[in-house]
Parts: sequence; C-alpha cells; structure tokens
Amino acid sequence: MRQPIVFITDYGRDDAYAASLTGAAWRVDPHVICFDGTHGIPPGDVLAGAYQLKALALAFSEGVVFCAVVDPGVGTDRRAIAVEVGRIRCVAPDNGLISYLWQEAATFRSAVALDIPLDAAPTFHGRDVFAPAAAQLASGGRLEAAGEPIDDPIVLSDAFAERAGTGLSGRVGVVDHFGNAITTVRNADIGTATVRSVSWRGGACAGLVTTYAEIVQGAGALIGSAGHVEIAARGAPVAMVGGPKLGDAVFVELA
Repeated sequence: MRQPIVFITDYGRDDAYAASLTGAAWRVDPHVICFDGTHGIPPGDVLAGAYQLKALALAFSEGVVFCAVVDPGVGTDRRAIAVEVGRIRCVAPDNGLISYLWQEAATFRSAVALDIPLDAAPTFHGRDVFAPAAAQLASGGRLEAAGEPIDDPIVLSDAFAERAGTGLSGRVGVVDHFGNAITTVRNADIGTATVRSVSWRGGACAGLVTTYAEIVQGAGALIGSAGHVEIAARGAPVAMVGGPKLGDAVFVELA
C-alpha cells in the first residue's frame, strides 16, 4: 500500500524548486500522493525546519513519508539519511533536521545513510536524492534496503533547553506566521514543576496562561500545540510589545 509524501523545505514558492520535488517523486512512482507541509522555512534555518517537522509529525501520526530538505550543506560530505520513528519515515540531510523527531521518539527508531547517485546535481539533492528516496519508501520500499544502517544521526544540541540553577535556559528557535516566539523549552522539560516566570533580555511575564485570549496586555507565555513554551501577544507579533526576537535567550524559572 502506498503512503503519501509530505514535503517540508525552505524553497519558497517563487521558483521551480518546490514543484520539482513532486516531479522527481512522480518519476519514481506516478501514483504516489504528494502533499506540501510547508515550503516556508526561513532559508537555511535547520532548527526551524526541525520544529516544523515535529509539528507536522504530530498531525500526521502514522503512515506517511516526510521529505524534509533544509540543506545549507548541499553537495558537501554531509550524509543523506532516512529514519523511521514508529510508523513515520523521513528522508533528510544529516544536519540536525530530524533532531526532535529522533530525540523524542517514544518507540522503535532506526536510521540509514542513503546512497547519493553519481549524477545528482551537487546543488539540488532535494530533487535528485531526497524526493526519489521518499518515493521509493512511499511505494512500499523497506528502510533497511534504502542504505547502510547508522546509529548516530546528528541532533542539534541547541534545539533543547538546559537546566540552569532554578530553571531552564533556552532560546527562541522559531517565530511563526503570527509573530509568536516559540522557544526550545518544552513542556517535557518542565515536567510536573510549576513555571514561576519566563524572562528574556528586556522583559518577563509571570507564569503561564492556557490560551492566547488570556493575554490581556503585553506579552504572555503558554505551552503551544507542539509542546514548546511560546511567548506571544494578543492580536499582534510579540516583538511589537517588547517580546523576544528570533535567537534571543529565554529563561524559564521553576517554582
């Protein structure tokens, strides 16, 4: 039984790159179904890609193949990989793009290094390596037949919060379409503790709210739908009310 392919890239929509992935997949199997998860990752932003891959994996809980391509090292000696986590499979460059998918796996996980065809364009592995590999998996191919087994895919250390004194130290990893500052501090890191405050250079807010509507004035913090602490404002980008910007350090104080 075929599985759909979901694309996640930083290609945008102004060029032929995004649609070329579908064309490359259809050259392998013209009957495979292709979906666009997003092509709006900021160019070269691997951490943002890792977050969006995680968010989409939560929506497509099983039976899909992700083709994730945010690849500033395209054509270099970085590996091309395919991973299987539960019933989700993903092809991606080995640069940390699968960080959350791999690290948060609650079940079986495995990975292989893909072969890179000799005729692959060194500037477009999305078309010539990843989309065809995704199509082969989506058409019923086995992960173990796609390449050599590996057990050390790259995981970004700065994708995760660190314990620091009485709290958790992280940073803003993603600013979404609404201007919400999504941090690398996860609900899983907080556990059963109570959040006393969330602070950044030049600002802070007390505790957590549950919904955006509870933020009456200024910035507020809450747990977003992908399980990360977000700093948001009601009806406006949080940066407009003194909230943190992309890359800013954030500290979550725990009671």
